Amino acid sequence: MNNEDRQQGGVSATATAWVVSCEHATHHIPPPWQHLFDDEALLHSHRGWDPGAAGVARHFGRHLGAPVFLGQVSRLLADNNRSAGHPKVHAPAVRALPKREREAIIKAWHAPHQDGVCEAVGAALARADRVLHISCHSFTPELNGHIRTADIGLLYDPRHGDESDIAHHWKQAIVAESPWRVRRNYPYTGHEDGMTRILRRRFGTRLSGFELELNQALLERGEFPAALREVLLKSLRLAAEGA
Repeated sequence: MNNEDRQQGGVSATATAWVVSCEHATHHIPPPWQHLFDDEALLHSHRGWDPGAAGVARHFGRHLGAPVFLGQVSRLLADNNRSAGHPKVHAPAVRALPKREREAIIKAWHAPHQDGVCEAVGAALARADRVLHISCHSFTPELNGHIRTADIGLLYDPRHGDESDIAHHWKQAIVAESPWRVRRNYPYTGHEDGMTRILRRRFGTRLSGFELELNQALLERGEFPAALREVLLKSLRLAAEGA
């Protein structure tokens, strides 16, 4: 996490604390492995990163007084939203490398991100009754010929703590304030392998985790509109208060 993205807010012992992350913040490939990814179109596509998601994460962090963790490399090199042992944590070109080199990539670029998020959640739980973790993502409007039928996706595990209640209130608050289409556990399900699942398993029900998925069709010059960011922030606060 860059120093510019560290924002610690004072939280009372009875408050909700926040942690924000963006696992696919960049399409950067460090020099030692750039030769594996000479296809610029691939790197800049949804397979290489989540455009616009880092800006939303920074907006949340700034206004929630939360630490913000941004992935530092493309998901093709090491997917920060996968467990280290997941078979697809690396793209095929990286999976073909020797085991020692793959382990070095995990140690240098994958572990620092996930460890940082876990440490921040642990520190927040030491001073607050509960922690809400928001993982910011974006998705391509069309995948494999199928048009995605939502503007905003709220991903969560309905079996875990108060995540269902918060997601319900969050969706209601967004719909009340905007024309955007909102779906829960779409275009993916919220209980699959990823940063939120890793945190749930480690910290239990005092931690509630959500993946926020935004349709890239809404991007304007590479960023999501300010009006959308404001609605998401306002509705999230209302949802946390109502659950």
